[in-house]
Amino acid sequence: MSVKPFLLVCGLCLSALFINACGGSSTSQVQEPPPPPPVSPAPPVTLSFQGLDGLIINKLYQQSGVLVAASDDGVYRQASNGSWNSAGLNGFDVMAMSLLTEQHWLASSYVSDQDGYPNYLLFESFNGGSDWHEVDYQFGQAGINEAIYAMLFDKTAQVVYATGIDVLASSTDMGQTWKAQHGDFGGFGQPKSALTQSADGLTIWYGGQGAIENGVFYQYDVTSRQAIMHTDLFPNPSSIKAIRYAPDNPQTVYVSAEGGIIRSNDHGQSWQALLDNVDFRFYFDLIIDPDAPERIYTAGWAKNFTEPQPLIIEWTEDGGENWQQYQYPEQAFFGGVRSMILVEENQQQIIYFGLFKGGIMRMPLP
Repeated sequence: MSVKPFLLVCGLCLSALFINACGGSSTSQVQEPPPPPPVSPAPPVTLSFQGLDGLIINKLYQQSGVLVAASDDGVYRQASNGSWNSAGLNGFDVMAMSLLTEQHWLASSYVSDQDGYPNYLLFESFNGGSDWHEVDYQFGQAGINEAIYAMLFDKTAQVVYATGIDVLASSTDMGQTWKAQHGDFGGFGQPKSALTQSADGLTIWYGGQGAIENGVFYQYDVTSRQAIMHTDLFPNPSSIKAIRYAPDNPQTVYVSAEGGIIRSNDHGQSWQALLDNVDFRFYFDLIIDPDAPERIYTAGWAKNFTEPQPLIIEWTEDGGENWQQYQYPEQAFFGGVRSMILVEENQQQIIYFGLFKGGIMRMPLP
């Protein structure tokens, strides 16, 4: 696939090319229209295709400058020249990863038995994906493992956290044994694939979809082991996809979901909608510009598993009061976004987009 970079130029500049010709005048003197109010131009955006066309990019990760993609056909690692090379587990749908160090990785997946039922697996690599081995682990009840939908590593506490259907669990031996911290193994509902931790390590947020297709997420206090449940903050059916802290305020939390984006400025006590009325479009992630926290980027996915859809970048310059859009012009493109990550390259902030069957796109921030 050959995709050329495109430069987004603020469409507002085009308004000067048009003349208002509504109505007539009772005098022969031509009235000049008043000058338009000053408008802050949209940031210029350059999008470039990075490869892996045809793959579903489930999640993008970074550790010590290493950028990794978990896909429906194994793990891929970005090389120093920007290309993406296989890092093992080809043929496996990798649902979640945890990059414990630059070389020590965990990855969850599954295989289907002869009757079509999944057997869930956990793999481990000690050399950055060059070799993998299956972990003899226990994440579930009665010797039957459940799916692991998300993982994160608390480096300070040396604890791995993971989520299943209705459980937040922890492991102090790098994934071999797991203990339920909140919820239960064997619970009902849908995957809880959103998982993040506060910078001080004292709060863990996790969520997804409940048993009645309602968007639900939990605010778990590590010290007290108590959790507050947040639900029905989006029109149902919904599913929580990502939870992110603002880079400049530990009290400000953003949640993206099927149905839009919300924000809390008081660490979960109250919430306000930033992006809504989106006809149940999925927003799997969002990025907050660390140099301009009022500037937020996102991109959605229309729930279509077989047909192409446009890549639409959305951003706000004012913390969600107003939103702008740019549609990537490539036709017949699988542009639905399933993952986003912000990295720094050569002292510049870069967003990578992981697409559903469309590979990976790259966008430097202005």
